[in-house]
Amino acid sequence: MGVNPVVLEIIRGSLRSTIQEMELLMERCAMSPFIKEKKDYFVGIYDTRSRIVCCHISSSGPGMVAPILEAYPLEDMRQHDVYWFNDPYISKGAVQHHQDMVFAMPVFDAGKVVAFTVTYGHYQDIGGMKAGSISPHASEIFHEGTLVPPIRIYRAGQLNDEAYRMFLRNSRLPDMVEGDTKAMIASCHLAETRVLELLERYGHDIVVEAFETIIDHTAARTRVLFRELIPQGTYTFHDYLDDDGVEGRPYRVELTLNREGDRVRLDATHSDDQARGPINYITNPGLLQIAYGRYLLALDPSLDVNEGILQNLDEWITREGSIVQPRFPAPLGMRAHTRFRVVACMFGALAQANGGQVPANSPVYVLYYFRAQHPLTHQPILCIEGLGVGLGARPFADGIDAIYYIAQENYPVEYVEKDFPLRIEQYAIRPDSGGPGLYRGGCGIVRDVRVLCDKAELGTRMENTKFPPYGVTGGRAGRPGKILLNPGTPEEREIPQIGDGVQLSHGDLLRLMTCGGGGWGDPFSRDPMLVQQDVARGFVSAPGALEDYGVVLDPLSFEIDKTATEERRQQGPHALPLFDRGSAFAQGEAEWYAKRSRS
Repeated sequence: MGVNPVVLEIIRGSLRSTIQEMELLMERCAMSPFIKEKKDYFVGIYDTRSRIVCCHISSSGPGMVAPILEAYPLEDMRQHDVYWFNDPYISKGAVQHHQDMVFAMPVFDAGKVVAFTVTYGHYQDIGGMKAGSISPHASEIFHEGTLVPPIRIYRAGQLNDEAYRMFLRNSRLPDMVEGDTKAMIASCHLAETRVLELLERYGHDIVVEAFETIIDHTAARTRVLFRELIPQGTYTFHDYLDDDGVEGRPYRVELTLNREGDRVRLDATHSDDQARGPINYITNPGLLQIAYGRYLLALDPSLDVNEGILQNLDEWITREGSIVQPRFPAPLGMRAHTRFRVVACMFGALAQANGGQVPANSPVYVLYYFRAQHPLTHQPILCIEGLGVGLGARPFADGIDAIYYIAQENYPVEYVEKDFPLRIEQYAIRPDSGGPGLYRGGCGIVRDVRVLCDKAELGTRMENTKFPPYGVTGGRAGRPGKILLNPGTPEEREIPQIGDGVQLSHGDLLRLMTCGGGGWGDPFSRDPMLVQQDVARGFVSAPGALEDYGVVLDPLSFEIDKTATEERRQQGPHALPLFDRGSAFAQGEAEWYAKRSRS
């Protein structure tokens, strides 16, 4: 019979509004800065088959209810139950590293489960070998904190106090953990109320049919749109991670994209074996499908974000024991480094298929872990700050500058200086960091952080220093980042981009310079006025304008010298390859294979 189109639109709008309410509650009520300031969380509404009905675009979401349904049948659930887990292995990668906690609440109508409301957030500390629960020196998952299999933390509204107290006891910051838990469960309750309102207004049959219709409409459009991008054939691409934090060597990710008829698959079986360090990544197929789904949203913003947007890839093939399908108990804390390389290969293969009509590559976001002890209370001080990078240029526009991550944010300067013994002395765009191109790669940032306590310890996470993000169709690779301690002084030294246990003292200055995204298209074809504008705004230097774009500027007025620019551009290369990986990539690849062949 079908749902009345007007009613269907009302239900769609109500679901979207509910997601926004859930997010606002999380931000306002959570305790940890990871959730309330950085917004490292996810919320969603699911059906009883573990399918996403509504959420906002993220890199998370698919498969989050499945582990609960495997452990607890629907018939055993009760109203006001709450289910909880964080185990990446049991969830088959729906949770990517176990600092991310999932809470799910069944919604009942006439005594039967009709939906689930779900929240997910990164907890500040869940135990492990280091405060913050992630260390690049971890060599097994037990070093990274407490694993929680799917359990019923609330039974018909009654807290499982014994299990909860045991978990809190394993955190260095139990008050933050408890505050975040309450916010996440409250968000689930709020969504439950909104879904119940829909059920009361329209009835069970109409609401459930609306869920199906919303997913089916998105799936049909997604499948057609994705296949328009991929000709018949096979396309292979590889990339490297800089380091795993333990072995001190690069790791290769290789993907093959294949289309035969209407079927599209990705094969990662030739990727390297799993690492000893925490860069391993359990690749849930839904997370790869949602990465392609984000790209499809850019092509068709009318698509809803639900299970239907995952209907692009048909098959994901991996090899157990590899870096993209590790065996338990391999550590996973820095899995984002590998996830970004997997996405780089997904779009590198797609670029070969469609002649480069994809965004250039983007670097991994940057994190540093500042650990100290309060001089009076002796309580741990933990600042885990995420820093923005530049995203890859698009086939129609420059890359986004200085962005931490999709749907997330860096800490405001005021917050850092208020809550931690740190002072931010510079926060600025890093000129020339974006890969040159017809469309410029987004620029990274420079952030200077002054230490204002006597003893502290630093952990660092920065990727793309050896293998920068590639440019596409003549665009150049992004420029790698670096981390300096006490720059411009006799004590200046470079800090390892992946390290831990670096000792800091009062007055030390930490300078973090993050990577830019790859460029798209021939940089010598960029409008000279746009280059001049970038120089005026500090995104490109005057020497960079000349070297990277062939634009000659008057040294005093910065006006464009049109004649000199035309002459310079005539000398420049215009027959450029589909990919530019940067000289550091080529050198690093050659050195790595030389070492491998010798061993």
